Amino acid sequence: MKKSWQLIAIILTLFFFINNSCKKETQKEVTFMKDAIITGSDVRACLCCGGLMITFDGESKPYSGDFRLISNRAVDIGITQSDTFPIYVKVDWKEDTSNVCNHIFITKIARR
Repeated sequence: MKKSWQLIAIILTLFFFINNSCKKETQKEVTFMKDAIITGSDVRACLCCGGLMITFDGESKPYSGDFRLISNRAVDIGITQSDTFPIYVKVDWKEDTSNVCNHIFITKIARR
């Protein structure tokens, strides 16, 4: 009889630890790295030109300030033909290592 109680106690203890270790993580609030402004399309004719221009320094005029070019297609980040520039956004981004043109790749985007 004593061994069956020990076995039940061991099973309950294991169940307790297994049950407590398999908790779902609560969804955290989405936070973005940077405020940014998409200033428009780059229409220059050069090898590394083209795409959308984005600035992180608050400059809303195209080709002004320190701007970067976005590798993502406009539709992929939610920009349509009916949108007017500048578009104020919050973004997470990373360097686009697939080309030598120093573009960035937007990983998350939300309009401000």
